[in-house]
Amino acid sequence: MGGALALLALLSPLRAKDWDIYTLGGRQYVSDENVAKFYGFERFAKQDDDRIFKHPSLIMTWKIGSESIYVNNIKFNLSFPVVENGGMAMLSTVDLAKLVDPVVRPSYIRKPIEFDTVVIDAGHGAHDTGAKGPYGREKDYTLDTSLRLAKALQARGFKTVLTRSDDTFLTLSQRVELANRYKSAIFISIHFNSSGAQTSNGIETYALAPQGTRSDMGGSPWNSPLTGNISDAENIALATAVHAHVISDIKAVDRGIKRARFNVLRGINKPGILFEGGFVTNPGEAKLINDPAHRERLANSIADAVVRFKTAVGKKK
Repeated sequence: MGGALALLALLSPLRAKDWDIYTLGGRQYVSDENVAKFYGFERFAKQDDDRIFKHPSLIMTWKIGSESIYVNNIKFNLSFPVVENGGMAMLSTVDLAKLVDPVVRPSYIRKPIEFDTVVIDAGHGAHDTGAKGPYGREKDYTLDTSLRLAKALQARGFKTVLTRSDDTFLTLSQRVELANRYKSAIFISIHFNSSGAQTSNGIETYALAPQGTRSDMGGSPWNSPLTGNISDAENIALATAVHAHVISDIKAVDRGIKRARFNVLRGINKPGILFEGGFVTNPGEAKLINDPAHRERLANSIADAVVRFKTAVGKKK
């Protein structure tokens, strides 16, 4: 119980008195009914293993046994699967505090996020080519997209910082050190994906995995806090804003919002995400990524998402 209460205290709107905490297999959970009541969903339905929560502008769905949930048809990977207990679907308190709350109520993040600068990290560079596809290399696509994103953000009133503006190589620690120099900022690392299966396609967005959870990239739960974990709620809110807007705008396949411990996110002292803009190893998607007009559209979509994020989590006048 103590661990769950400490976790809920991380986000000020979540108070222990509002929640019935269940301990199952040594982990803390809350019920579907408790979630529906706390957030005031106008409709809550149980259909076999499915749970449906509805507000006028928001629909959230769970499935018992699933390692993901959907919010407004956007896929979110969970730290722990939804489990069943006494006819109720149970969500871990980690996913409640670190995912559901900042996604459902970004304006309730414990303090406003004030930023005027976006640090843009073009993945790879120089001898580190990144993924290679039939039309080109990841390092070139990330740089071009990052330069376009910088222009798009500047046009929307933001200052921008590029970790690299040409075909040079920086270590991950150098990228983090540069980003951490800027206080009123957020961080977006731009990448494109690869897979041995040429059928793999779609867009995915990563935030840093919370303390005590597994990474979507595998491995055991990580119990030590990382610098980037100070912004867990903000990270997932930023990932949601960018991912949801790009999926809607570009009409791409939704591979989900995921959590991992990429080195470039571990040491960041500000809200940060890693964005994977498609697979250069998929012939059809690679052809699209190779089109400058598509990269321009992708950059503008991310920039519009940053504007929405700032509106959602900034100081209210």
